[in-house]
Amino acid sequence: MIIGKDMDHTATELPLVKMEEITVRVGSQLLFEQTSWEIKNGQQWAIIGGNGSGKSTLAEAICHKVAVVRGRILYYFDGGHNHNGQARPFFNRGEIVMISPETHRDLMQQQGGYHQARWQSIEGEDSPTVSELLTGHSIERISAFDVTPMKISEEVYRRRREKAVELLGIDYLIARKILHLSNGEGRKMLIARALMQSPKLLILDDPFSGLDYASRDALQKAIDTLLSDGTMRLLLITPREEEIPAGITHVVRVDNAQIVDQGPKEEMLGPAPESPGTTATPAAPPTNAGARQHYVVQPESDKVGPVLVDIKDSTITYNGVKVLDGIDWRMRQGENWAVLGPNGAGKTTLLSLILADNPQAYANDITIFGRRRGSGESIWEIKREIGWVSPELQVYYHRETSCRHVICSGFFDSVGLYQTCSPDQAQIAQRWLNELGLTHLADRPLGTVSVGEQRLVLLGRALVKEPALLILDEPCQGLDYGHRTRIIDLLDQLCRQLPVSLIYVTHHFDEMPQAITHILKLERGRVKQAGTREAVLGW
Repeated sequence: MIIGKDMDHTATELPLVKMEEITVRVGSQLLFEQTSWEIKNGQQWAIIGGNGSGKSTLAEAICHKVAVVRGRILYYFDGGHNHNGQARPFFNRGEIVMISPETHRDLMQQQGGYHQARWQSIEGEDSPTVSELLTGHSIERISAFDVTPMKISEEVYRRRREKAVELLGIDYLIARKILHLSNGEGRKMLIARALMQSPKLLILDDPFSGLDYASRDALQKAIDTLLSDGTMRLLLITPREEEIPAGITHVVRVDNAQIVDQGPKEEMLGPAPESPGTTATPAAPPTNAGARQHYVVQPESDKVGPVLVDIKDSTITYNGVKVLDGIDWRMRQGENWAVLGPNGAGKTTLLSLILADNPQAYANDITIFGRRRGSGESIWEIKREIGWVSPELQVYYHRETSCRHVICSGFFDSVGLYQTCSPDQAQIAQRWLNELGLTHLADRPLGTVSVGEQRLVLLGRALVKEPALLILDEPCQGLDYGHRTRIIDLLDQLCRQLPVSLIYVTHHFDEMPQAITHILKLERGRVKQAGTREAVLGW
């Protein structure tokens, strides 16, 4: 129901969505057994809880994206002041829209079937633009052969698009190919598409994840605008309580796939109870010293480590747009760099050059581990020395791959496990499962664990081979406070105890490990600043 500012108090107290003693099934597990919960017309809700607590599953039950095997969910979307007899056990298409990391994953998999597709110019030729996805035809048409009349005119969608684009500040993305959007840019485009549908209930699962500071601030203001004018009901899911907008009126806390508390926001947002095991200090990291020798360039002097990455005057262009423009950057062994910059600054494209995923590297002057790209090295020789975590990698793993196999695939730099691990490799993988607190998830399919837990699994994948260079693109994205602390502490221990150098991308200063020694700031594809942490940040 769309409610105006002048809706009376009685109407706002009527139900919008009601759960009556439901139980849902995910795989073979029964979750949220006999759960009852009601969202009223005048309420704006947030769901909070730790990673793996069931936040997203509860919201997916509302959308019937998971099986409701007992009880029922009623929807009061037909309007009017008297809902007697108007409840439905179903909702119509477009009445509920959910934007989540899974939504983003599905979109990117439609545009490219494998990770490197994003960097192949030829792969992007058939990819639609943002403008083409932000149309009524794209929203309403299930397939290219759908010839049914549109429910809403294209002109209405056009006006809604103008408002959504202005609200989110993404007019600069309109002509861009979907395949070439950064993680944060893709998230903003999906939210604009959701707003164009004017749903009765908008569900945003971790919407600030992957956004830079300015974009988070803009989205906060956009959400506050939507909430203040009373035209939309919102259900927000977040692992960070500080991200809950001012207009949220009620909060429900979940843990262990149960609702453990709910009520008005001002009563709920006291200190959250810590989940067992999420803040324990990690033990010393497992090592595989002596298993093989890393490629080592002889130091230029006793004080200066060898050059690991050397990029000279490099430019990457897609469809006439310079994503990187004249980049000069050098990283030496023993240095730990944080790469900072707004969404679309070129951070992930820079990483693709180092990871040997971007074919345009051959047209530039790029040297990795002492060998210039194009001098006869294989990409596997480069990848063997690098551990890597990123939102993009998470997109392309098959949902049925077990968490254990995801970690083991790190030995072979494959997206999936296609070779048999040796007993020693299997033991190392198990040690990382233990270290990251993932033992109980070892044999669960990746797609059945939370997005935050998936990120921890991918970190284990990056660490099993004890890489010379660890590249982490927003490794704490989607993690709750306890898991963020655990990962940052672990990285600091790794950098102290092992001969590993770090490239770390983040939009949150509170997620930056103490081990970071240098900062590279990018803006619009160019180097804005590069130097020691103290020189660039002042601390």
